[in-house]
Amino acid sequence: MDIAQKADLTPEWLAARVQKMIEDDCEIEPSENLVLYGLDSIAVMTFSSELKQIGVEASFEELAREPALENWWALIASRL
Repeated sequence: MDIAQKADLTPEWLAARVQKMIEDDCEIEPSENLVLYGLDSIAVMTFSSELKQIGVEASFEELAREPALENWWALIASRL
């Protein structure tokens, strides 16, 4: 995976990244729990690590607590 730059982080980037994590082409409802789409804890841990590499601190616990696109974007945006 190519690591994005902080400036590249957008809601669209997040949606595309999550789409790759769940390996499904279905449309993701922004408020829907991503676990319902097949997201697992390993993917969340990996994503947390990727964000840290970009310079965005978002722990596994924070991401796992509210696994929905809109919640994740709010968390990421608050750390940019």
